[in-house]
Amino acid sequence: MSKAGLALLKDFEGCRLVAYQCPAGEWTIGYGFTVGVMPGDTMTQEQCDARLKNEIKQYESAVFAATEGDCTQSEFDALVSFAWNVGTAGMQKSSVIKAHNRGDKQAAARAFLMWNRAGGKIISGLSRRRAAEAALYLADDEAFDPMPQVVDPPKPMTSSTTVIAGGTAAIATATQIADAVGKLKGSVSGLEAWLIPTLAVVALIAIGYVIYERYQNRERGLC
Repeated sequence: MSKAGLALLKDFEGCRLVAYQCPAGEWTIGYGFTVGVMPGDTMTQEQCDARLKNEIKQYESAVFAATEGDCTQSEFDALVSFAWNVGTAGMQKSSVIKAHNRGDKQAAARAFLMWNRAGGKIISGLSRRRAAEAALYLADDEAFDPMPQVVDPPKPMTSSTTVIAGGTAAIATATQIADAVGKLKGSVSGLEAWLIPTLAVVALIAIGYVIYERYQNRERGLC
């Protein structure tokens, strides 16, 4: 990490010299150290700085591997800060990395903001940190507009315009099919009993496809 990236990480982590429980319930000390930390543990400032210098290396290596080294200094700094906070596994599977690796930097920056919860609750400090990391992520590219400090959270499935519009269309299609079947009943004798259930299954598949597309868009950081 550059000095600027490290300064951002230190600023948001803070440095606590006595062990405490973080919002996620883990015992923590120093700049967010959790491995081997027990209640009552203490550290000096010098010990915290030395441990950070040593432990940050594995996060830098993880980001380098996840991006195959294809990132600017500011992008790298933001991703390492992100990984330090959510863990290397969280970083590797995140929509942030997925969007970055397909070259959609705006989607990657927006995706940072989705990682602002601890214990199932939105944490204001995490929201501020994600916004700062997103801004740092875009700092090297003048082609992009600055990131807003507040963004709308991802829409729930039930309020998604994609799902509502797609579901409405599927229902309309099912209604049209039922209409057509009714007309056929009056004009065609011997209509097979399995026809209506089959058409209902087709309508359900259409609705399922719309929901699948919504999940895919969320994975891409597009919503």
